[in-house]
Amino acid sequence: MFWSRDVKPRKRSYYAFSKNYPSRRTGTTYAIGETRARREKERRANVAYALALVVVFLLTFAAAFVGISLYERPVESDGAAAPFDGTYHALYITPDELGGGIAFDLFADTLAESGANAVLLDYKGANGRLCTQADEAAGEIGASAATNAAADTVARLKAQGCKILARVYCFCDPLAASQLPGTAVTESDGVSVWLDDSARSGGQPWLNPYSETAQDYLLAVIASAVEFGADVVVLDAVQFPTGERAAQATFPGEAESTYSRNAVLQRFIERAKEAARGVPLAVSMPLSAAVAGDAAAYGGGIFDSAADFAAVELTREGLADGAVLGGTAYAASMDDAAFYTAAASAVEARLADNYRTSGVLYILPAGADASLLSGASEKQTVRLRETAQSPTAEEK
Repeated sequence: MFWSRDVKPRKRSYYAFSKNYPSRRTGTTYAIGETRARREKERRANVAYALALVVVFLLTFAAAFVGISLYERPVESDGAAAPFDGTYHALYITPDELGGGIAFDLFADTLAESGANAVLLDYKGANGRLCTQADEAAGEIGASAATNAAADTVARLKAQGCKILARVYCFCDPLAASQLPGTAVTESDGVSVWLDDSARSGGQPWLNPYSETAQDYLLAVIASAVEFGADVVVLDAVQFPTGERAAQATFPGEAESTYSRNAVLQRFIERAKEAARGVPLAVSMPLSAAVAGDAAAYGGGIFDSAADFAAVELTREGLADGAVLGGTAYAASMDDAAFYTAAASAVEARLADNYRTSGVLYILPAGADASLLSGASEKQTVRLRETAQSPTAEEK
């Protein structure tokens, strides 16, 4: 029958110049009648396939890179501090690292690799500013930090078993001296604020150790450092200002006081011990002052005080050739090994002679080799770092 014939579908004819005309030159492999839509669909499929291959390659490369990194990374670099065995081995953490972020992540690796079980941080720096937010007096004079990032970092460190040594600069505090009425060291007229250098050179005011208001402010800061999480409070700049302009400095209240300069500092340390509420207290001083005292800065010496530790800075500053260190005559030409051996001997002898201070916290300068300190593993140590910026004249 006509309607049952096997009729083949008609195909669109083409010409030799047609776009779909099969030829070797164009590489077309489509049969007659195939549309451009089908060709476009297959082109998109080929592109998608190529992109999929690229993605798979990138993922494989990334996985291999991460795997190799984790394999090569030391086991102890998980940011955890070394176990605390009763002896503090602290590493200084800079304000930037204390603020968190990538800076802290890098420090955490350094901390783990160093074998330290504690960190030293500046709770109140030589510029008078606190590392965290604070209420009451510190907040009122603008010493409070803008954020609580430091508190968050300390919480992370303590969760890892790390001890916190909070350093508080005391009478070297230009911010409080300029903001708290009647607390600053003055010129000889008793009114004009004294500066430790010319104003043009960035001279800064100091708090007067004879000022009860100044002492009360510092004691409140020490109490807040304990609340912050300090396991040890390290007092720095418990001293009278020194330098070329020290002779022009006047300390209102000194003439009326029954306390000598050394006694007023010793009394402040006793009050600081009470403010710390059972948290160990350390008082910082250079090696030269620990061994022989310093009449200008301390009116004598403060190695023997109510503090639990004398924090001795093992630097050569202030040492003259011929000074006796543990039975050894000091010379500027001494190598580091001989210097640290003599220094430790002198400090230990000094510790044996005092009747109040129970221990020594050795503060090693940046780049120092702690192993040169004989019996270093048995001594309380703090290691400063190259990244730790010493306070400038502008900050003091």
